[in-house]
Amino acid sequence: MTADEQRAAFEAEFNVSRETSARLECYATLLTEWQQRMNLVGPSTLPHIWSRHFRDSAQLLPTAGTGQRWLDIGAGGGFPGLVIAILDPSARLVLVESISKKCRFLSEVAIGTGVADRVTIANQRIESLPTARFDVITARAAAALEVLFDWGLRFAGPETRWLLPKGARVQEELATASKRFHFDHDLIPSRTDSDARIVVARAVKRRR
Repeated sequence: MTADEQRAAFEAEFNVSRETSARLECYATLLTEWQQRMNLVGPSTLPHIWSRHFRDSAQLLPTAGTGQRWLDIGAGGGFPGLVIAILDPSARLVLVESISKKCRFLSEVAIGTGVADRVTIANQRIESLPTARFDVITARAAAALEVLFDWGLRFAGPETRWLLPKGARVQEELATASKRFHFDHDLIPSRTDSDARIVVARAVKRRR
């Protein structure tokens, strides 16, 4: 599909307004420009921003419940955090990214798309982020499931939802994580990859 066809399909699937679509178009333009200076996404995926990256991020929203405070670990190019901020005007997000130049990109996108007042960009490692409570914890391609639980547990309350996109090895990651953590979870098929799943975890606790 062409970029225009991808955009139209995305708008229809997620019932996106013209104003919101324009903000995402601004994001796509900035991503294309900055990709020439640094590796934000896989180069082969750049022509598929709408159908791959935006769609992959947007599919998390229906599983978020009423969560408004999001923590995005290893924000990278802003997926899913910045897409969530653009699509959901009630969401407030902390995007954690240790690489300074990626944080500059995230900041430019947040300002350019008009969501900077609801997005905090933390240029640090997750281990040094001050403890706070979040309704939703997410991460895309940042680390294995058990590592994400280890990093994120001090930011989670009893009702926190963990929305974690995972690839074909999701069952292996679940088995490994279950050796160190108790948790309830559902697996939701990904809309962008038939082999991938979204792990929706709750009540994560360390095993004693």
